[in-house]
Amino acid sequence: MSSADQYFIEENVRKSGTSFFWGMKRLPKEQKRAMFALYAFCREVDDIADEKNLKKKNKLNQISVWEKKINSIFKKKNFKDSLSKELLEAVKKFDLNKSDFISIIKGMKMDINEDIKFPSKKKFELYCDRVAVAVGYISINIFGIKSSEGRNYALNLGRAFQITNIVRDFKEDANRSRCYIPINYLKKYKIKKNLKDLCNSSELNLILQDLLEEANFYFLKSNKISLKLDSKKIIASETMKLFYETIHQKMYKKKIDLDKRVKLNFYEKLKIFIKIILRG
Repeated sequence: MSSADQYFIEENVRKSGTSFFWGMKRLPKEQKRAMFALYAFCREVDDIADEKNLKKKNKLNQISVWEKKINSIFKKKNFKDSLSKELLEAVKKFDLNKSDFISIIKGMKMDINEDIKFPSKKKFELYCDRVAVAVGYISINIFGIKSSEGRNYALNLGRAFQITNIVRDFKEDANRSRCYIPINYLKKYKIKKNLKDLCNSSELNLILQDLLEEANFYFLKSNKISLKLDSKKIIASETMKLFYETIHQKMYKKKIDLDKRVKLNFYEKLKIFIKIILRG
């Protein structure tokens, strides 16, 4: 496998400017390489789903190309592009499951086929499981954890991450005519099934706090499960958990300013890295 392909993918992840790059840096070489390939794949299909200048038909065509690539990767075919080659290497080295990659693609298709608004609780969980939990399942395999406890850890962490993202990105999603807030929360506060009404509602922050409470539930469950797992194997996921927990806490039980996307500053990130280093 060409080191040029590996370098190309790693550089793309680094240039994305997310905390993910630094969260994975302490992994052993081959695990880090596989995680960077996974991130690049997720970024690729997510960008297709979110591209404003692409028509629905073109988005579906591009996603279908990736679905075919995933099928070919699991048939161990050869590729010319760097990302497919790096994914193939990860699949072979860590015995990854095709169904998890297909779940991610199905999650992107949910965004493309419909501007999701006020889903049922069941559909909300399905969406979270496809776009976030499936990523967690792949990650856990790369980290060398094959147990049911590991998958349960990934399930709870994935839902916590995704719900935190949904709250943080509420306004950005609303501008795309999307709203992932489940319909049961609107019913609770007697708000009409209308995005404009929700955005103008004085109850909006209460609804977002309810979602953050749900995310907190999943964070706490993942914390308990993590105690049963090999701490050295989950150091990368625990690093990402600290990033997301910090973002979560900056919104939880507070009045959220939706005009300012919550981010971590340099000192908050540094504090997280020091905490992880001290954990050993």
